[in-house]
Amino acid sequence: MTNYLGKNITKFDAKPAVAVDARLHGGYNKGAVDTFELAATSDDDTVMVFRLPVEAIVKSLKFGCDDLGTAGVVSLGLFTKGNDGDYKVVKADAFADDVDVNSAAVPMTEMRFEKANISTITDTAWQLAGLTKRPAYSDLYVGITVTTGTTATGTVSLEIVYSE
Repeated sequence: MTNYLGKNITKFDAKPAVAVDARLHGGYNKGAVDTFELAATSDDDTVMVFRLPVEAIVKSLKFGCDDLGTAGVVSLGLFTKGNDGDYKVVKADAFADDVDVNSAAVPMTEMRFEKANISTITDTAWQLAGLTKRPAYSDLYVGITVTTGTTATGTVSLEIVYSE
């Protein structure tokens, strides 16, 4: 029988031991939830839902909604907030792309790895946003981009779990 070691245990077992980032082993998770009524939307509308530290490790992002009419496709991604107060897209589909919200209600569904490979589980929010280095600003925003407008009002709910 062969024993294999994960990356964190390898660090713990090293002589001398190597520090393991608390965001990855033994740290505390934080989270947020939001639910709101979303009126009929137009193409390219956005909804900002969560503020997230750029160094956060996103462990889970769940999304669910009512049937939002006879049309509607959304993406879940990351945005910045400019000094002018406007939100600007960094990566509109960092988490999910082309989520059909018009055929039927979407039950609360894990979206964290809908777009990203499982190897990104230890990536920071700024890495998930596709940035090549840590930005000077401190927060990113998780938001919804309405790729194709919706035609009905309905409830939208999201839940995020992360460590920082």
